[in-house]
Amino acid sequence: MDKELLREINEVYQMTGNLHKTAKELGFAYAKVRKALITYGTYSTQFSDDVYRLRCNGYTVEEIAKELDTTVKRVSAWLPYEKSMYNLPEKTKDAVRSGNYRKRNELARENSVLAKHIFNDDDNDYADEDERSAKMQTRKTSNANSAEKESINTITTGEPIRLHLKLHEEELDEDSQRILKKCGRSSTGNSIERDILIPHDMTLHALHFAIMRLFGWQNSHLHAFRLPDEVYKKLTNNTVRGWGNLVGVLFQTVYPDNVWDARYGDDDYEHGSVKTWLRKKYTGPYHYLGWYEQYGVATSEFNDFAESHQNMAVYEQFDYKNKDKSREDRLIKHAPVIDLTLEEMNSSLSVDDGTDDLLERLTVSSLMARKGEKKAGAEKLGKKMVKRWYKGYGETLEPEVKPVTDKLFYHYDYGDGWVVEITRIKDCGDLIENGTITEEELEEAKSTVYGEHRPVCIHQDGMRLVDDVGGFGGFINMLHILYESDDIDEPLSPDDPDSKEYTSIWAHSMGWSARKISNKQLL
Repeated sequence: MDKELLREINEVYQMTGNLHKTAKELGFAYAKVRKALITYGTYSTQFSDDVYRLRCNGYTVEEIAKELDTTVKRVSAWLPYEKSMYNLPEKTKDAVRSGNYRKRNELARENSVLAKHIFNDDDNDYADEDERSAKMQTRKTSNANSAEKESINTITTGEPIRLHLKLHEEELDEDSQRILKKCGRSSTGNSIERDILIPHDMTLHALHFAIMRLFGWQNSHLHAFRLPDEVYKKLTNNTVRGWGNLVGVLFQTVYPDNVWDARYGDDDYEHGSVKTWLRKKYTGPYHYLGWYEQYGVATSEFNDFAESHQNMAVYEQFDYKNKDKSREDRLIKHAPVIDLTLEEMNSSLSVDDGTDDLLERLTVSSLMARKGEKKAGAEKLGKKMVKRWYKGYGETLEPEVKPVTDKLFYHYDYGDGWVVEITRIKDCGDLIENGTITEEELEEAKSTVYGEHRPVCIHQDGMRLVDDVGGFGGFINMLHILYESDDIDEPLSPDDPDSKEYTSIWAHSMGWSARKISNKQLL
């Protein structure tokens, strides 16, 4: 062991107090610095302590990986050095491959043209950080046909976007949390989480299909993306007029009766592999547009709705304590719907699709800020038009959107009540810091995002779910039946829904599998 080198790394670390800064200062790989400090004894985590304890007890690297339910590569990265360390070690195959990925990713940043905006440098306070530094450019080609049209929509892009997706249930009792930890592979006992990298131009529409695959659902129920309540109320000023001003900009319109096919017109699965079908939907280029998501159509439908409710009856909200109060006694006034608050409208009139579902043509990068970054108010939205190209529609004009939130909520299956919290994270430093992924794995994931124009899962916590199971409670009950019930002590017929055989057959018929899928294969 080269003690002088270890001492030098430790001294720099004591000055910087940061692994990344230490690696940059010395010109070493991050993983090498971390391993050196673990060896020197000045850096540790719970994971590194567990690895070292098992190693001291005579476990092999493979046995440690199995014991801790992780990979051999990750265990090796967190073990102290056991062989001589050299100042200029020969590059490993992983290091060479990582270097190639970095070069490829840098080239992708320089050359990728995702869209072309009508752009005004004087009004760019809320533009994405990568967009602010990017230069406007169009693809030069002598054949300006389909290849040109598919690249009409953005500017050059920087890093892929990282999203953290979390299914969370606070009201689980201790036994339920134990089952979800033990049988459902959840580290927390009350959540199932994913971290993904997505292309810079990915739309909410495409993200929906990726979520299906990430959490194991089959796209068999209604869904919607929505803002946090406080953001929604602030943007709309909690009024029908404020909401109407953002219809076609942020929000879905009031759909006519019996047009579900129009809203979900891209749900065209017929046969074959659901996995393959879903992958096509979340792989770019992203140019799908629903008929009622066109700006002109959306605003026209809302105007028709407002025009047809010029003198509507307005009722006070239903109060269960006064449930016997007649509807006539609850009448407050007659007024145009456009002059009402959202509460007044919703207590008086049923809008089937609601008022808070977001347009799915929106790109994640245009809608979501990184956590802690400045966000736009309603007055900054729709001030200029953006030219985009959509399959089947050609070039269209739509209002420009600026980031208004760093968090979204994805609702799926309103009966089971699944809600996925989506947060945009600045980078992946925390995942590297805690050893969840290596720098090499991160560069490879970025290369896939650039090269294949699709999202990549970089971390998963908890197994995949299943449709029609009854939410978190039903899923936990399913795990209990499959892994903890004892049909010997309590014989059940194979046709009994509480039997292992029945539950197993049903779950697998719904596409569920307990098999652990690697991050690379999950999407």
